[in-house]
Amino acid sequence: MKLTGLFKRGAACLCTAAILMGGVSAFALSPAAVDTATPAEISVTNAVSEAQLRSALSKFTVTYDSEAEGWQIDSPYEDASMEKASCGLYPYLFVTNDDPTVYISLGMTYFGNKKLDMKSVRVETEDNYYDFTCDDQFTGGYDNDLKSWFDYELFDMDDSTSWLNEWLAAKSVTATFTGKDGSTKTYTLTKDNLQAIRDILNAYDTLLGSDVSTARVVLRSLVK
Repeated sequence: MKLTGLFKRGAACLCTAAILMGGVSAFALSPAAVDTATPAEISVTNAVSEAQLRSALSKFTVTYDSEAEGWQIDSPYEDASMEKASCGLYPYLFVTNDDPTVYISLGMTYFGNKKLDMKSVRVETEDNYYDFTCDDQFTGGYDNDLKSWFDYELFDMDDSTSWLNEWLAAKSVTATFTGKDGSTKTYTLTKDNLQAIRDILNAYDTLLGSDVSTARVVLRSLVK
């Protein structure tokens, strides 16, 4: 795997732990504010069968984080995007092992021919815009294989998924990465990027409809 892929895996695992401790970057929806949300719990009833859950999750990469004690679920579309040195906005799911809780986070990746230490990201549709404020630490670098600069930021979404659904319903979605030096790069979400969001939301809903024991059995069997 290229350096970029290794970086993404490491950053995602570190940020997963940060989510569980509350230490993540902030996002703000403009002009209307998002209601404060909490992570969603998996159902105690078995509304979703094991076969249905396995089908919903089998298209993803599932890894187990022993430090955070849970399963991370992410889309193969992101790996394909990074192999092309393409910017992207890709969501993750994290399911804790000790209690039936599902966390959603959004990873934002910049690629470009110039270093860009992300200060903020603005996501826009034809009807709304969302401002994401990045932390102060530069977690990017230069990938020698891809010959490209990159930076990465992870945002805790909890269970506020309504605005992701708005992106899916929009005619076009753009993300403008702004660096601390004022430089910018605009990225239009691709068909594959939007499909990754759609797939994650479907997996999220399916997980919430399953019971704890079924979810654990399926996730353990899918770990790579």
